[in-house]
Amino acid sequence: MTLSISIAVRDFSKSTIKSLFKKGISIVSCQAAPAYEGDKYFTGTSYQLVTSDGYGMIRSHSQVLAMARSSWQPPQE
Repeated sequence: MTLSISIAVRDFSKSTIKSLFKKGISIVSCQAAPAYEGDKYFTGTSYQLVTSDGYGMIRSHSQVLAMARSSWQPPQE
């Protein structure tokens, strides 16, 4: 199992992962991030996402869930 698959399975449901996959989005990695302004202990998590055409983005857990549940599509060049 690759790191990106283990991150996705650990933090997101199968339906969320499938929805992202259908949109051409893969979770590549995660990193600690401030959960709120002034958070000096980095208690939040951000996810690095990559689309099938190589477009990269960093999103929070709630933003990833919103992308999976909505009709959001990656930007087209």
